Amino acid sequence: MRCHEHEHDHATRRRANPGAAAMTKINLFVFAAHHLSGNIAAQRFKGLLKYLDPAKYRIYVFARTPAAGAPAATAPSAADITLVPLSGHCVGSESTAADSLLTLASAFLRPLPFLLAGDAGRGRPWLVQALAAADRLCTERLAAGERCVAIGTYSPIDALVAAASLARRHRIGCLQDFRDGLVFEPLGKPGRLRTWLRRLIEARVVAAAGLVTSVSPPLVADFQRRYPRKPAAVLPNGYDPADFAAANNDGGEDPRVAAILARQVPPGALLIGHFGRIGASDGSASRSLDFLVDALNAVPASMADKHLLFVGELTAAERATLARARFSVGVLAPVERTLALRLMQRCDKLLLLTGSRASCATGKLFEYLAAGADIVCVSGVCNAATAILAETGAGCSVLTGEGAAAAAPLRAALAPGAAATQRDIGPYSKLVQAGLLDRWISEMVQP
Repeated sequence: MRCHEHEHDHATRRRANPGAAAMTKINLFVFAAHHLSGNIAAQRFKGLLKYLDPAKYRIYVFARTPAAGAPAATAPSAADITLVPLSGHCVGSESTAADSLLTLASAFLRPLPFLLAGDAGRGRPWLVQALAAADRLCTERLAAGERCVAIGTYSPIDALVAAASLARRHRIGCLQDFRDGLVFEPLGKPGRLRTWLRRLIEARVVAAAGLVTSVSPPLVADFQRRYPRKPAAVLPNGYDPADFAAANNDGGEDPRVAAILARQVPPGALLIGHFGRIGASDGSASRSLDFLVDALNAVPASMADKHLLFVGELTAAERATLARARFSVGVLAPVERTLALRLMQRCDKLLLLTGSRASCATGKLFEYLAAGADIVCVSGVCNAATAILAETGAGCSVLTGEGAAAAAPLRAALAPGAAATQRDIGPYSKLVQAGLLDRWISEMVQP
């Protein structure tokens, strides 16, 4: 991992070389506080950036220092990516009221975090530290005649505020990416005043953007309705083909996978896997789990020689629901991502549980697409996830709203059968999506 302290030396050497100025690149200042975490949201830009042409782009990623004990991340060797891990709180459950107020105030008073940059040591908010580092680098690049673009990735809100602040200060292009819409995902506690404040903050960070992107058509349609003069486009979640190529080229069985399967799955059972959270991400999705257990309990014989394995964080209520199951089911605590992907590839079926959110296109769906097994989605409504399954031919959907009539189709969907051969998952490859991102950024820096 390259450290940002070395970047000044690199810039000095380039200025000393007159020929270097002719090879100008587009500099991307990507504010992604969660980039070094291991969750699905962190993969959104982590997989995209490495596929951008290193001859064209120089990329700085401003992230939070990983938690103690977390594995150190490295930038891909083939890309010109500098990771800048910074300490400091972001708006969220662990931040103090003072730190949260500073970030929220900075959405309206854009010079504020820059005024505090001289005191950006330990204990200062992440926003102040990120902008201090980005401001210095952006000033250098612009002085060298290069082009720059700021990218903010939500969540947390700090990253969007940082991108808007840098873009306005230097009059550069800005792309604001919403993994979920700010008004769809709570920021702090509910209430009229807080809802009003969230909308004001969202309007401020959107105002600085030349383009707003989000993960699904319903979310993008909402932005287009509320900000009709602001360009908005779908940048879906996706899978990184390199992750699955690595798993396929290992040349042998991962002993961890073999040990888990031997311990968790009855011999000869058809394995149906679910990965990640359910109601902790979308409370309405827990009702789909209730429906699943009730439908399968109604005809226990339909689950003979089958095993459901849930890998990831479950709520206490979801564990209680699974305790009612009259069929073979297992629960495994969250595992690191590489192991999770390999477990996915060993499943005969992959289970997706969504609720009543029309915008839902949960990140695990795209890992499922690349894993190759048939996907069975149980959902409260037709949503972005069910549309993607229909579009790609990668599985089927069962709607809980159809009541008892949906129970038989669900049991049939979980029966043994070969995965569909007519799949078209290409649009959800990070490699393809990087081409979209390249085109959008190129348009932003046109004179």
